[in-house]
Amino acid sequence: MVSIIIPVYNSETTLRRCLESVINQSISDWELILVDDGSNDKSGEICDEYAEKNQRIKVFHKKNGGVSSARNIGLDNAKGKWIVFIDADDFVKESYLANLLEHSQKQVDLVISYAEIHNGDDINKESYPPKLIDDTNFESMFIENDMNWHTSPWSKLYKRSIIEEHRLRFCEGMHIGEDAVFLYSYMLCSNRIYISNDTDYCYFAYNEGSLTKRVNSLDSETLAYNQILAIVESMIAKKSIKNFIALKNLNWLIASYQRRILNALYHNKVQKPKRLSILLNINWGYYIKHINSNSINEKIQIALLKKHHYRLYDFIRSIVILIRKIKLSM
Repeated sequence: MVSIIIPVYNSETTLRRCLESVINQSISDWELILVDDGSNDKSGEICDEYAEKNQRIKVFHKKNGGVSSARNIGLDNAKGKWIVFIDADDFVKESYLANLLEHSQKQVDLVISYAEIHNGDDINKESYPPKLIDDTNFESMFIENDMNWHTSPWSKLYKRSIIEEHRLRFCEGMHIGEDAVFLYSYMLCSNRIYISNDTDYCYFAYNEGSLTKRVNSLDSETLAYNQILAIVESMIAKKSIKNFIALKNLNWLIASYQRRILNALYHNKVQKPKRLSILLNINWGYYIKHINSNSINEKIQIALLKKHHYRLYDFIRSIVILIRKIKLSM
């Protein structure tokens, strides 16, 4: 049986489409776990409506705590051999579960497929080569399959026994990067992985890029960076990743989280002593080496960090932010 976990929050306009796509799957051996994360629209009512009509559907209502806490409740209550995640904004084709399960017959611990991306009137299919992954070619996922980007929990089939044996859960204190930490942690526990070129998951890219551009609190960004740094370094060591391109892609991922910390320092009214302390105590080597910016302003900032001119860096960043605020107020 497959346990399908859908976190739900204020999704009344898309939820029925999502649920109908699950009900219409070509296989019937599944349970659907809906976790209403404190919705204040009719999402919770829609969940209950579907549960009343179908015994395979279970609903859990909770106070709003974020998508990670909702997914964790789903994991806590799942009974299936396999786990899949779907977002309430999206839907899946009727062959979604059948194809994932067919690939699982290759004696693998994880199946990764891709998505059909809907962005307004445009529909694009991700296209990567299918392959079987083990320790001998693990690093190829970060060369040919772009796994430093494709870290969302959906469009993947997980073994519940591995999740429970290693007590894997989504980090509820993180607001970005939690998906990558969960996936990479799971991959470290996997012996064989199959990557499919199926695109049975239909992902809707509403306001694409807004999440990665949003600046969270300094504590949140620091937590995300520390978690990403730890799991990526662990993966490089345990899986003996040595390929130049694979290392470059993974190091760029760490660098991007260092950049987020730098942005958080100057967008969250952090006091100067704390800013300087963080500038002094983080090794900015990833950011300096792996961020290739076209911005002259950022190139200057990278040069200052490279030469350890932290006070001058802080002064210039503060002036730039002040000028931007003045321009916006005019």
